Amino acid sequence: MTAEPYDVQTYGDVWRFRVKAEDDRDPADDITVWIDAVDREMVHFQDGRDYFRSADPAITIDAAEKIADAYLRERNERSDVVKTDAALSMVDTPLGSRNGPYHFVYHRSIDGVLCQFDTIILAIDSINGRVVSYSKFWKVSNNDTMADPEPSIPEDGGVQERVLAYLNDTYGKDPGEFAIRSTELRWYDLIARQRPSTEPVAVPLAWHITFDDERHRSQDPPRAAEIWMNAHSGEVLSANYNPGGW
Repeated sequence: MTAEPYDVQTYGDVWRFRVKAEDDRDPADDITVWIDAVDREMVHFQDGRDYFRSADPAITIDAAEKIADAYLRERNERSDVVKTDAALSMVDTPLGSRNGPYHFVYHRSIDGVLCQFDTIILAIDSINGRVVSYSKFWKVSNNDTMADPEPSIPEDGGVQERVLAYLNDTYGKDPGEFAIRSTELRWYDLIARQRPSTEPVAVPLAWHITFDDERHRSQDPPRAAEIWMNAHSGEVLSANYNPGGW
């Protein structure tokens, strides 16, 4: 086992441990564990051993989700996260492509509203049900989300009109050229992820709106654009829309 300091923007200062399992038949694979150097919390681990696995999953995604939920409860993290995605991945092995782990994505919930970037990603092996990876991306502090979780701008009759007006004013596009695909209330916690220090920042409540136009829909696969709008002031916090070429 070896340990070394590791400093990345996503995790902060962590100790990174590399561990070899005695029964691992592949000398190139190991297990990686990252421990936060400040609060001693485990923020990531990855079991990189090759299992010479069979072709088909031995457990269902529902069974894997129960294992994931039990693991989060053991870490006292189940009450303030919401599962938003689940999928079975593929891995390359000496025997060819095989079904790999089930990946579960959980978004952090604060006052009943999901964060966009504070997440936990958990992987459960589809053969033996073992937890093979865990990553915690947690940057919002308890003093960051002081905004009222009830939006001042309602979803119906407020958000879409403001988005279409912004697109018209900014890009000179007729509102009829766009189609709104989704409108979700989120904490815009990107500001917490990008802060340069540990000082509190004001994480705004925001509407996350995805939309497209004819050019976006003509792509293969179809693309979508997005806008983040402050749910109280109506200020556009960020926009990801390219009206020209890619």
